[in-house]
Amino acid sequence: MGIHQQQREQEEERAGMIKKSSCIVLVVMALLVGAFIGNTVTMLYMGQRQESAPAAATATSAPVPAPAADQEALARLEQAAADNPASADVWVNLGNFCFDNGLPEKAVRAYEHALELSPMRADVWSDLGVMYRQATQFHKAINAFEQAARIDTLHTISRYNMGIVYYYDLNDRDSALRVWKGLLAENPDAKTPDGRPLADMIRDVEK
Repeated sequence: MGIHQQQREQEEERAGMIKKSSCIVLVVMALLVGAFIGNTVTMLYMGQRQESAPAAATATSAPVPAPAADQEALARLEQAAADNPASADVWVNLGNFCFDNGLPEKAVRAYEHALELSPMRADVWSDLGVMYRQATQFHKAINAFEQAARIDTLHTISRYNMGIVYYYDLNDRDSALRVWKGLLAENPDAKTPDGRPLADMIRDVEK
């Protein structure tokens, strides 16, 4: 069983889990809160597919090129896609490899092609949203997460990701809170990817 299938099965099993008195003290508390949420973003986007992936310096850092040892694997997957242009699964496999190896532009092209062939795949829309974000196409990321949520109303990770993009990349705090509060209204026990109650994170953002 591949790492992508294992990750998706784990997400399904966690259904509902998504996915710090003076002015000086207040500043320190704000920094701590920012550090926590930043770590959550790193976990979400770098750890969603790789259980032991190294932490990124920033959520929008440049993608890491595929290791030299993986170039042959990439070439095989690209050839398979060229040989089977009508197979959505082949294009998803190529997209997943590029996702895992820090190649967002290639992943975007592969996922887009897969979704042209098989559009009702919430997980692929969600992964495409993550890759759009790494490629700094933030509005497209929002649209992809929205599409995943429309296809599967229980696809909580896509709605959590949507809030992340609103908050960090589009500087739209109100929209981020709207998305997260909507998720919380449907699932009061919803948690962030590291297991912290989503309600606690929302309170920190509102401070």
